Formats: sequence, structure tokens, C-alpha cells
Amino acid sequence: MALATRPPVQDHVPVTHWSATDLAQAVVNDGIVEAISRTTVWRLLDQAAIKPHRWHYWLHSPDPDFEAKMLAIVTLYLKAQRLAKRGEIILSVDEKTSIQALERRYPHKPPQSECIERIEHEYIRHGTRCLTASLEVASGEIYGHLTDNRPAGVFADFVESVCRHYRKAKRIHFVLDNLNTHWHEATCRTVAKLCQCPLPPMVTGDQRRTFLTRPGKRVVFHFTPSHASWLNQIEIWFGTLTRKVIRRGDFRSVDDLDTKIIEFVEYYDECLAHPYRWTYTGKPLAADEKVA
Repeated sequence: MALATRPPVQDHVPVTHWSATDLAQAVVNDGIVEAISRTTVWRLLDQAAIKPHRWHYWLHSPDPDFEAKMLAIVTLYLKAQRLAKRGEIILSVDEKTSIQALERRYPHKPPQSECIERIEHEYIRHGTRCLTASLEVASGEIYGHLTDNRPAGVFADFVESVCRHYRKAKRIHFVLDNLNTHWHEATCRTVAKLCQCPLPPMVTGDQRRTFLTRPGKRVVFHFTPSHASWLNQIEIWFGTLTRKVIRRGDFRSVDDLDTKIIEFVEYYDECLAHPYRWTYTGKPLAADEKVA
């Protein structure tokens, strides 16, 4: 078990991960046993729930303030329904970039009895689009803009458009990552105009982020910790968009891509929108714990 849970290179085996065959050879070479079959090795691994053949990506966050930022965002999510009744809107915001308008060279063949759908693997590229979108945490409603790219001005315009869309809200909370356009000077100027408040010195990034996150304004930003995109609920919806529209889509142009994304957003808001059941409270093994 110890051998299977440490990198093979520590035992001078030049592979990236263990297989049952490699482990069987290694335990013999190390003198642990005189002989063992790969089947026995596999059975022992299975009993211990060790799966060296499987893996997935993970991202370590080096943010020294990870705990405080994470708990602040989680608390917002868990209070979203109550805040909505008080006129405060919580929006999870991000950009999905480089959405490709791929036209399949030949039409799809729809599924039939005992035959799955078949999609032509050759395609024609027609360009890409960027979707800047917000997810209202309390309702699941999506609001978005499609653009060619994502310069600072685009995000500032999006913030202004969102505030017009939620013009009746007493306060709007934006949950977003640390992309530089999110705390650009153009974004700060837009927020200052929307909140009708003076703009403090904007020399450094820290000064801009401090202004945007300052409570009391009508528009308040909440930045996720670095390398913690899993805290941003809009990422869940981007996965839905990819599965339902993009991955198996057939787009004759970027305009066609725009149309189909807009149609899906409208359909989603009308028929599918719902708040995600966010259970993570920031505490290990306490997913169902109620937070006051």
C-alpha cells in the first residue's frame, strides 16, 4: 500500500504512475515478496480503494487571505434568498472566452434505434466569441453580452448594463475572479458613476480593488481567492452551456453562434433557471450545516 501511494520515481521506476504490472515487479525487486501476480496486486488495491490509474487536475491557491475571502463568498451564497427579499442582488460574474464557431463539414446523423448520433469530425472555423455573463444566485437567471474579445471597456460596459437591468435593486453584489479587467480603472470609474460617489486615488491595483470592495456602495465587488474558480457559480452554468449548445453545435458563422447562444439564454431563463443548491459552508465535513 505504501508503495502504491508514492511516486514510482522514488523507487527508481521511470513511469509517471503505477500499474498493477509495475507494482508487481517493484515489490519483487524490493524484496517485499518473492512472487506476486498482477491480479493479486489489483485485488489488494481495490480493497484499499487505491486507484493509481486514475487522476484529475487540481489547483492550489497560494492566496494568503484564502480563508477570509472564501468564507465571505460562501456566506453571500447561503444568504442569497434573504438578501434578495431585502432588495440586494448577488451576481456571479465571469467571461467565457474563445467560444469557437465551428461548422461541421457534413450534417449530423440523428440517433436511431440502437445507433447513437453521429457527428462529422471535420469542421470549418468561422472565428470566436466571448460571452460575459452573470448568474443571479437567488434565482439562477442569466444575463450576458457577446463580444469579439474582452478588453477593459467591455467589462465596464457590462457592469453598467447589469445595473440598468437590475435598476430596482438597492444593492448589487458582484462575485468575480481577479482578472485585471475586473479591477481596471475603467471599471472603477463606471462603479463610481453608478454609485454617485467620489473616486479615490487609482494609482495601484490594491487601491482599485479596495475601492471596488468597499461596503456601503450600491455596487460592491467580492473577489474570489486566487486559483479558486470553483467558488464562482457562473462556472457551473458555463459547463451547462458547453454541454447543451457548444460541444455538439454546428455554427455557420459567428452570427449564427451568437443567435444560438442568445436563444439558449432566453430559453434557460424562461424554462430552466433555478438557484444552485449550494451546500459548502467552508468547513470540512459540514456540507449540510445550517449557517445563521
